[in-house]
Amino acid sequence: MSRRENIEHLFDSVAAMALESVRRTLADLPPAERQRAVRAVVGEHAPLTLARERTLPVHPVLQPLVPALTRGHTVQCTGTAAMSCALALMVAPTQGGSWAGVVGIPELGVAAATELGVAVSRTVFISALADADAPNALSALVDGVDVVVLSRATTAALSSSLARRLQTRVQSRGGVLVVVGSAGALSVDLQLVSSVHEWEGLGEGHGHLHRRRVSLQLDGRRHGRSTRHDVWLPGPTGALEPVVHEGAVVPLRRTG
Repeated sequence: MSRRENIEHLFDSVAAMALESVRRTLADLPPAERQRAVRAVVGEHAPLTLARERTLPVHPVLQPLVPALTRGHTVQCTGTAAMSCALALMVAPTQGGSWAGVVGIPELGVAAATELGVAVSRTVFISALADADAPNALSALVDGVDVVVLSRATTAALSSSLARRLQTRVQSRGGVLVVVGSAGALSVDLQLVSSVHEWEGLGEGHGHLHRRRVSLQLDGRRHGRSTRHDVWLPGPTGALEPVVHEGAVVPLRRTG
């Protein structure tokens, strides 16, 4: 390993240790201190959003369905693979240098998110929010990250007035809200509905689950028509992969 690679490895290790420390303590901080902490960790490193940069990137496998994420929009992920869909939307932004925040999903598998391609070193995880703390904590996240993923329990706890203020702040800051499950009082721009068609890999009493085929349907008031797209979520390597449809065989007819 070269000297440069050693330095980069050391830097990545220190950054990962610092972020893990933040994750462990953030949920226990008082509201005002939590807000300052998130801004201190994320604010200085978050990319500057110019007025013309109104979109965030999307994984190439999802681009036939969602070419890009429009800043200021709220995307709802529902269906049997809702959490996986939300993670898939986080992959390209975090890999591209943006920060993300996940709120209210303590069961989220960080290892699975990493395999899918999410840059967890640029992701802040908050297991739960106290009702009195929610406005300040969500405000701090929206100010500091580009993508905020909210659980169904989190959105259910939002009053109509708080939901409106949250979305107004997201629009002004150029972020994207991703809701897993019911959106509650939030207004949804795009809805991504998932249904699992099949798992592959199991034989007759042997084998391991290899990959999962998921059908995604896009609807919403910002989308003119319903669109469907099949993906492997996850694929054999744990990452998001396209479903390649074999071309239909057309029999030739002898003429003459």
